[in-house]
Amino acid sequence: MTGTTRRRPTHRKGRATLTREGVGEAALAYLGRHGAAALTMRSLAAELGVSARALYHYVEDRRDLIAVAAEVFQAGWRPPGLDPAPASWRRSLRAYCDDLRAHYRRHPGMTTLALSENITMAGHPAMLRNVDALIGFYAALGLTPADAYRACMETIRLVVGFVEFEDAVRDRVPDHLDPADLEAHPPPWLRTEAADELPHLAGVAALEPDSADTRFAFAVEVFTDGIAARRRRA
Repeated sequence: MTGTTRRRPTHRKGRATLTREGVGEAALAYLGRHGAAALTMRSLAAELGVSARALYHYVEDRRDLIAVAAEVFQAGWRPPGLDPAPASWRRSLRAYCDDLRAHYRRHPGMTTLALSENITMAGHPAMLRNVDALIGFYAALGLTPADAYRACMETIRLVVGFVEFEDAVRDRVPDHLDPADLEAHPPPWLRTEAADELPHLAGVAALEPDSADTRFAFAVEVFTDGIAARRRRA
């Protein structure tokens, strides 16, 4: 038996054994189903069918648990390739933003929770490679290194902001909101009888309703137009 390494059993008594990564994956899935406020060591342990004490063999505390979940989140982002060719870069950037939005929507609340716990969302090697590739994409478009970095960060902020403020409330409707109000047109806050005093709001209320996807596409298009203008100045 000399020279062999004993491997940790993958199952015990018919149940999969825990690992640090597996606990992080479970925490990430729990966040998606129940939200950040519900995530505790005790609640996750109950979900996994183990004691809270068992989790402490793999994570130090709730903060460490969130850090591991963030690592799993970062490792799971595999965006499409970016093509800086003149005929392709706009389409390529739109596809990239769509993919990033979808990734964040699969794990709602992860960003807000990480920020509240002061946990980095760009520490995993996979995430760093993705960020590096995005900066390289903007540099290949002709932006200066400083602007390429700024454009990279604004891309991420655009997507995350939209997910947190627009998608999240629809993906998991808070108890105090009526789901019908979220899709109503005009929305309750926009309904006004004071058309003379608020003519622009009254005009918006008369428009045809659109979707979150339409609004996201508009946001990305406006951002892309800004990048194009920056390229011309560069």
